[in-house]
Amino acid sequence: MVGERTDTRERGQAMVEFVLVAPLLFLVVGGIIQFALALNYWLDMQRLANQGARWAVVSQYPLPDGSMCSGASPCTPTLQVALAEQAQSDGLSPTVSICFPGIEPPGLGVRGTPVRVRLESPFTFVPILGIGTVTLGADAEMRIEQKPLVYKPDEECEPPVGS
Repeated sequence: MVGERTDTRERGQAMVEFVLVAPLLFLVVGGIIQFALALNYWLDMQRLANQGARWAVVSQYPLPDGSMCSGASPCTPTLQVALAEQAQSDGLSPTVSICFPGIEPPGLGVRGTPVRVRLESPFTFVPILGIGTVTLGADAEMRIEQKPLVYKPDEECEPPVGS
């Protein structure tokens, strides 16, 4: 009989402990998932920045219809729009800027000078509550190999992310 009493008293203990620990457990798991989503967005943006810098240095990029933009004038869509549309992560809509750092006047990129592609996108950590918004950014910089004819750079060149 003594064994039965102890067993019935302790039966509700596990439920009480779970109720006390569950919110913290769910908070940690939710935080891990949100961090993984932010990391996925950032990696996708970094891939786009690298891809955009490569397309900018060779002065050609693929168009949505499968052809290549490699003529003597800017194409439609612009390189900035084409890069933003290449995002693979759902909900990612980055702003894209292309510039020639350290060149005056801006927009005169010549062979051997750097070109920088910068992407930025807001990310909300708890979208249901609308709190915790940060701006994710990615940069890539390469040296121009061909005169940039198929895209127009932005007027101002922002410093790289993390500077």
